[in-house]
Amino acid sequence: MPAPRPTAEQAALAELRSPTCATTTQFFAAHVLEHTDGEPRVHGVVLDGDVHQVHFRPQGEDYFLVVMVRATPDGWDILGARASARARVALSIVSETLLAEDITRATGLDPTDAWSVGDKWTRPGRKPSRRTFTRWTLCPEGDHPGEFEDKLTRLLDLTQEAAPRIRALGATCDVNVTVGYRGYAKQMWGVPIERDDLSRLAALDAGLDIDLYAGGPALAEVP
Repeated sequence: MPAPRPTAEQAALAELRSPTCATTTQFFAAHVLEHTDGEPRVHGVVLDGDVHQVHFRPQGEDYFLVVMVRATPDGWDILGARASARARVALSIVSETLLAEDITRATGLDPTDAWSVGDKWTRPGRKPSRRTFTRWTLCPEGDHPGEFEDKLTRLLDLTQEAAPRIRALGATCDVNVTVGYRGYAKQMWGVPIERDDLSRLAALDAGLDIDLYAGGPALAEVP
């Protein structure tokens, strides 16, 4: 009986143990990865067409490093390595008068995180206090691996039907699509927005707040 075919994750791990691509050495030799049970931890696999993008995370960094592999009849082709930003894309609605449940009722959407004005709040090293405003957040993809533009499209898919109701809240609330983009300084990529998604952003009448962060060591030298 033939040996079972290795998975994309196993193919990527084998590439890390014995690099065959210069970009694998260039990106990964400069970093120490998070590990689980003695192996680099796989944070996720994103499929882009027929390419499996296996994501790893360096210790102490907010971005991902990716090994790209493609299935063949004989196993896996190693296509190379790259960096991928850790992107967080959310709809944020802030009010000094409405409660979180008021916003949930008005939009017809359930938040992924929320607090209300008047809620108790304890910060480390400080006396307990109360929230002075309400923040209602919908962030469907969280910090999981994935490209900014795909996460934005997913958010707009979820909010499209509710767009008129979200737009109406703009009279009394601060409505924004917020982006936290934490990338590798040596390969930052960008934040592209497709025409259709620009139209859907406009339909929300929401602001767009993008925070960019760049960090990490220099790339390793490749002979």
